[in-house]
Amino acid sequence: MPGILWRTVERLGYVSAVILVLAIGAYQGIQTETFNVDLDWLVVQIITVDAVPATIAFSTLVTLSGVMLAREVYSEHDPDERVLDGPRVAAVVPVYRDANVIGESVGTLLESNYRNLEIAIVGESDDEPTLSAAREYADHPDVRVLVNRYPGSKAGAINDAVERLEADYFAAFDVDERIDPDFIPIAMYQLTEAGQDVFQARRVPRVTGPVEALAYCERLLFHASYKLVEPLGFTYCRSSSSAFTREAFETVDGLDHVLTEDIDFAHKCFRAGLAVRQSRSVTNEMEAPHTFRDLWYQRKRWRLGHIELFFKAVTGGYERGGLRGKLSTARIVFSLAASVFLVALAAKVAVLLVLDLETFFLLPFAAIALTVAPVLYRDYEAGHVVTLTPMMMLVPLVYPGFGLLTIRCAFEYLLSWNGEWYEVEKAGA
Repeated sequence: MPGILWRTVERLGYVSAVILVLAIGAYQGIQTETFNVDLDWLVVQIITVDAVPATIAFSTLVTLSGVMLAREVYSEHDPDERVLDGPRVAAVVPVYRDANVIGESVGTLLESNYRNLEIAIVGESDDEPTLSAAREYADHPDVRVLVNRYPGSKAGAINDAVERLEADYFAAFDVDERIDPDFIPIAMYQLTEAGQDVFQARRVPRVTGPVEALAYCERLLFHASYKLVEPLGFTYCRSSSSAFTREAFETVDGLDHVLTEDIDFAHKCFRAGLAVRQSRSVTNEMEAPHTFRDLWYQRKRWRLGHIELFFKAVTGGYERGGLRGKLSTARIVFSLAASVFLVALAAKVAVLLVLDLETFFLLPFAAIALTVAPVLYRDYEAGHVVTLTPMMMLVPLVYPGFGLLTIRCAFEYLLSWNGEWYEVEKAGA
């Protein structure tokens, strides 16, 4: 009975919060705003509703982020900025219930253009089918299979591998990734020649159907949004499609056992003042969720992880503070608050349609289309996007959708979450 009561309170709280945010957005949207343009010979007074400047500001930021993203994705790497041979690199691939997809990452890593590469598949002791599949690759002289001594998480698997492998340079990948043959050479140039501590490539979901297409467009929009904060010094680095030095990894005490260990790692690196370089012109592929259920619950897990990091930050869970600590915490707060703000913005955009201001109503949709189209075209040419689908037309719903998810997860985290997370089924598609 107490469990049912808490879930009822949780759902009522969620619905009430959503209605409140939408009501605030709609109320603000219909408020009158007056702007004066004072020229030497003319004074122009513009009277409009608040929804208009809010929509213009949002559309401008989306367009700017899209231009910045497209510029980086379309940039070409200097062929000389690659290291084809050098210090040993250990590529770490954590696996769990992944017997049917190990070939995705391991197979493409074996085709890497870097010559001195060791591949470590790290499995769990209670997952014999995956360990058996992994051992089929162990006949290759550059492939090792390790049994995780810190079972239960991807973070533990990577930490264990770094402790056990004799290398000063590492790369981490999800088991379902397809890795660009030049990823390691470019990463090693950044780590050995350019003075970077961590290197991060872009990952895109493989688009093979409508759900996968929506996941792809969502990731594209979030990559664009990250471009707006990178000039302020915060660069995301994750526990996949990334390379790092042993020194950097040990500086931040490795990965922590949290829901989003990769985002946590990025904040730890920022707090420690490590040099992080992300290059979105280097693209690896990952398997996308194939059902709306998987898509929803995977994103729900990520958002719960963001909220977990918020509480970690405000309760002193991070060792390093100072100015960088405050900026790190502000980044987490801003990410959550911005998601909720976008729900209110959706109400303001709806106000424009009710007031017959169709031009301004269509403005954010045009901005989102201009952000998605150039990068989508580039990835389609490169083969990352196999098929185009009308589902991509729903991409504007990503913004308010993540806001709704944030509100939902906040109530769940506080009232009913018991530490479990949802595992997406992987098929190797």
